[in-house]
Amino acid sequence: MDTRFLEYILVLAETGNMTKAAKKLYVSQPTLSQFLAKHETEIGTPLFERKNGKYSLTPAGELYADYARLVLSLTDKLEKDIHRLGTATHIVVGTSTSSAIRALVHILPDFCKAYPQVELTMTEHRTLRASEAALQNGEVDIVLAAVPSLEPYQGHSIGLWSEEVQLVAPRGHPYALRGRQEAPGVTREEFNRYFQSTPLIQQLPGSCIRCLVDAFLDSQPHVTVCNTNNAQSVCDMVSDNMGVGFVPAGYAEGASRLAAFSLEPKLYRIHALLYRKDLELSPPYQFLIDLTRKYYETRKPENQ
Repeated sequence: MDTRFLEYILVLAETGNMTKAAKKLYVSQPTLSQFLAKHETEIGTPLFERKNGKYSLTPAGELYADYARLVLSLTDKLEKDIHRLGTATHIVVGTSTSSAIRALVHILPDFCKAYPQVELTMTEHRTLRASEAALQNGEVDIVLAAVPSLEPYQGHSIGLWSEEVQLVAPRGHPYALRGRQEAPGVTREEFNRYFQSTPLIQQLPGSCIRCLVDAFLDSQPHVTVCNTNNAQSVCDMVSDNMGVGFVPAGYAEGASRLAAFSLEPKLYRIHALLYRKDLELSPPYQFLIDLTRKYYETRKPENQ
């Protein structure tokens, strides 16, 4: 895109001298002088005042220079964006939840159709901590994860939706037989009183839910019989009377052998898109983010 005439005016304004400007622009002085005279004639007003060989911008020249800088800035951005569109890119996306994997399966066909030249790699992490480490080390560009809070990721995260985490117990558990499903929620004191001797089936250390649960239990000792990164496995083991566990609310719905309880205060995991702090959100990245937002917006529960 030819914007040399804008650069001519800006360099002359910067140097205030025809000879110095011509030298800086790698053109002859007569060429620059003739250009300026012709350009001012086309515009219909002087852009410079000439006094003792010094060139100073007129009010019209000041306005022209402001627009020239804006046009050059936009032109530079346009050329960079076009270059990115035409250049093969490799995007690495990490996931730490099964719901994130399902989201990507739905998103990727639309992304690949729009950017067939972009190579996209999916990598699964067992915990949130593993995803954070991969992001920090530059091993991934974007992570779809569940986090306890967005605060640690301010400036390089997008919240998608929040999901309640509930306590699940066998329907035959003494606490479940009390008919407490409609109660406001299980407090820490109640949990320690009624579930102290009940084994726990826990999410893996470093996972989002494990972080939430550890904070809720406040370091109170409880026996853990199994650690897993699969919420459905927690439900299955609780159904088989192996203990109690904590899972996203949706996993307990419709499970005939489970009793689910909210906690007090309620616990929520936040589904979020995290990206590298140094990541420049070029068009392919932005399109992937927009698809992700749209996917979660159309599928999140009504009450979230």
